[in-house]
Amino acid sequence: MSTDVEQIKERLDIVDVISSYLKVEKAGINFKAKCPFHNEKTPSFFISPTRQSFYCFGCGEKGDIFSFVEKFENLDFKGALETLAKRAGVELKNFKKEERSEEKDELFKIMEEATKIYEKQLTENKAVLKYLEKRGLSSPSISKWRLGFAKDEWRNLHDYLIGKGFSKENLLLAGLIKKAPEENRPALQASRYYDTFRNRVMFPISDSAGRVIAFSGRALKEDEKTPKYLNSPETKLFYKSEVLYGFNIAKNYIRKLDYAVLVEGQMDLLLSHQASVFNTVASSGTALTQLHLKKIQKLSNRVIIAYDSDSSGEKAARRAALMTMSLGMEAKITILPKGEDPASVIQNEPENWKKALRESEHFVDFALNKAVKENEGRNLTKEIIKNVLPLVSLIKSEMEKSQFVKKIALKIRVKEEDVWSDLKKIEPLREPANDGKKVQEYFSKKDLKTVSLERIVVSIIFLNESQKTKKTNNLSKKWREIVGNDKVTEILNSYEKEREALIFEAERYNEEGDINKISEDILRRIELENLKTELQQTTIIFDEKNLSKEKEKKVKSDIDKIQNRIKELNN
Repeated sequence: MSTDVEQIKERLDIVDVISSYLKVEKAGINFKAKCPFHNEKTPSFFISPTRQSFYCFGCGEKGDIFSFVEKFENLDFKGALETLAKRAGVELKNFKKEERSEEKDELFKIMEEATKIYEKQLTENKAVLKYLEKRGLSSPSISKWRLGFAKDEWRNLHDYLIGKGFSKENLLLAGLIKKAPEENRPALQASRYYDTFRNRVMFPISDSAGRVIAFSGRALKEDEKTPKYLNSPETKLFYKSEVLYGFNIAKNYIRKLDYAVLVEGQMDLLLSHQASVFNTVASSGTALTQLHLKKIQKLSNRVIIAYDSDSSGEKAARRAALMTMSLGMEAKITILPKGEDPASVIQNEPENWKKALRESEHFVDFALNKAVKENEGRNLTKEIIKNVLPLVSLIKSEMEKSQFVKKIALKIRVKEEDVWSDLKKIEPLREPANDGKKVQEYFSKKDLKTVSLERIVVSIIFLNESQKTKKTNNLSKKWREIVGNDKVTEILNSYEKEREALIFEAERYNEEGDINKISEDILRRIELENLKTELQQTTIIFDEKNLSKEKEKKVKSDIDKIQNRIKELNN
């Protein structure tokens, strides 16, 4: 019986899987794309349909469909397996325990059970359902997003999950219960623990595979001591600086539409999806980070920021725009009526929300228009230097940058050269440069001159081995005859870690011309190099004094043989 992994690999092609995440193009017998795991301008990420593998020459990432989805979606192996199983239509039956982290698996089970009991408790509470309905949520939305309710009891969830056989230790690790401080503990040992969430509407937060990893709870009774929103603490499943609420559903729409709508809160997101804007994600009450944006950037380089239209929302939007643009992404902003947020706009009229998104403007335009509206004269110039030019400096495209310089010059009636002059003084707030491996330019005809000869031979041997061809033995045998058996074995072993990269290189050489002829030419050149070295060493011996006539005759004969062989190889 084939394993789950084997069944999935039989049904899914790596090119189809990766092309659903990235824009790929044909490159000879392979495909190439810009690597999603590091920033690059020229594609160095290659996909082999023959071997069902990928390799990036820029950062060294490599693997199969499972490792790609793990890395791209930031999932563990189990999550990648489940994601690909759904896509392949394979029911997971033969998944072995050792293939996953048992502790993590237990935490996932706990989170799923907690979600189910919260869902059940919501269906039983008409008052909370009415509250959500009043906020504009429909029954299908409540069901789709698995909203729930945590009762106003200290140990309701604790007792339920302990009754299901889960340990207190794992409930603590999942962030669902807390330990009471020493001075507040009652006499009973069991009372040392209490539920993290009480009397709250529960919003489950999922990973890219749709598995619940955390919760955000909205208080139903607000007072000075009770935070309006309470999120799960960071756990082995949940890293708040990486997780975007709704990303598991929005990701395919972001990829398809080539832009993401970024909102702040859960209700903003739920109502946006309810209004059929399915490419919406939310930072969900946590500060937006570069990790959040890089997650979006893997799917699209364009973001519309739709935060609340108050002063704090505007400050947060500027911070988000600066961060977005510093990553080389396009940042737009929606203009909502004063005092409104996406949820309130949608609740009043969903079409107004869609209209606001259509009319969103580049953040540089927004900042420029705001400066012109609120300032004049010298104050306007100062405002533009302080808050507009730093934004322009983040734009990577010189043509786009030039357009904004022209706009600024027209708005404040100065020469473009003067704007350029001040712009050059601005220190751009870019990401630190990647000091890792420099992308190697393997893929042009000049390679045969610049790449070491032994590397090319090794790459062709590895390619032949992957294709299980007899040519491998012939090439290896000829090479061993030239440089020696031990030396070839040592060289092959030294390149073993780069096997995948070298196979892709050899495939490229194959496209440049007949790989058999390339092999012969490389072996000829290697032999020539060896012969020249040997000739040099033999000539030194010949020049030595006190050589016997017999020895001198032999050395001279050796020199003649080497020279003849060199002539032969050069013809």
